[in-house]
Amino acid sequence: MGMDLSAVKIEGFKSRIEHLKRKKGRLGRLVSEARIAGTSPANLVSELQSVSAEIKTLQKGLKHQKNAGHTVNKWNPPEINPQAAILGRTVEGPVTVRECDSELTQAVDNYVAAHPAASLWHRPVISAFINTLYGHPIRLFTALSSDGKVVGTIALVKLKSRLFGTYLVSLPYFNYGGILADNQKVAEALISAADSWREKEFASHVELRHVLDLEQNLPQRSSKFAFWLPLPETPDALWTSFKPKLRAQIRRGERERPEVIFGGVEQLDAFYRVFSRNMRDLGTPVYGRDFFRGLLQSLPGQSWLVILSVQDRPVGCAFLVGYRGRLEIPWASTLRTVSHTAINMAMYWNILKFAVAQGYTVFDFGRCTEDAGTYHFKKQWGAQPIKLHWDYLLAPGVPLPGLNPDNPKFRFLIAVWKKLPVWIANILGPKIVRVLP
Repeated sequence: MGMDLSAVKIEGFKSRIEHLKRKKGRLGRLVSEARIAGTSPANLVSELQSVSAEIKTLQKGLKHQKNAGHTVNKWNPPEINPQAAILGRTVEGPVTVRECDSELTQAVDNYVAAHPAASLWHRPVISAFINTLYGHPIRLFTALSSDGKVVGTIALVKLKSRLFGTYLVSLPYFNYGGILADNQKVAEALISAADSWREKEFASHVELRHVLDLEQNLPQRSSKFAFWLPLPETPDALWTSFKPKLRAQIRRGERERPEVIFGGVEQLDAFYRVFSRNMRDLGTPVYGRDFFRGLLQSLPGQSWLVILSVQDRPVGCAFLVGYRGRLEIPWASTLRTVSHTAINMAMYWNILKFAVAQGYTVFDFGRCTEDAGTYHFKKQWGAQPIKLHWDYLLAPGVPLPGLNPDNPKFRFLIAVWKKLPVWIANILGPKIVRVLP
């Protein structure tokens, strides 16, 4: 049988470290005795410092040897490049744009299912959900080739309020939307249709929430990022890819012995108790229960509620949606009273294990602003930052909109909202958030 050289080296490191630790203890006692006797311990202190330095060096070497033994089996996530999803398909003849009707709905859904840049939120069922829940005017523009084949699509929602005016978004409430198209010519035709509707409605702007840069030379914001984590075939492979600090944080949360439940609408009350309180604490208006209930009912088999409880008390929650190999977490919360326990780390780890078990190949941590606290939280999991490209069609003389919590103009309102009783925030919030993007 061949000798395992790495094991021999590790044992050698351990033996030397143990010897030096004993020597360090002996020197420490001699230093104390010298000081009591009133003699100078300078030489002893110098030797003690030398031994301590050697122990530290050997401990680093031991850690390196241990890690080297696992290098072969460690899973390394592949790089994700969404920009590669841009298509350059040839579309023969003229392109026409018309609104999607009942005859086209299935063809549009099939087109979304096959387009590499598509998300769940591009599906016609999402537009129908928004219209049914809030009654917002919606136009689902469809680009057709000369032979009647779907070659592009965009869903636009009209939002109107006295405070924020009139504007169009593709899509509000969610992280993704915008144009799906076979090529630049098709994208231009859909942009023209969107801008025509903006002019007709006297809207200030159109906001297109693209992942890809469509390179249409439109006014654009690119300060938002999504974080996507490629997933291996087993939770163990994912665990070994984590850094030691991350694994320690997860273990800290697991010491609270949390119970994690993956369910549906039957978990809505528990979800909402945690989620609505956290949104109030953040100073953000909350969606109503009917928003989450309707979304769950619109996406059977593609959506889940996650409830994390400690001693039978819900302290964490999440909303999950899955589509075409990617599991997304648009909303998640934990109560501030348990933030010191790292319970959120345990929740995310359980969600990641669920994603792997369900066969998803990418986990989407959702969007955040560059260098915000949530940016660093998502990055520590090994997730890759995906720059989002939000394009705008603006009315003449209209600047880029600033309807987001980072706008300094809203700081006072956010501070006031944080002081509201939760039950009042839950009454007012849904009435406000329905007209926010």
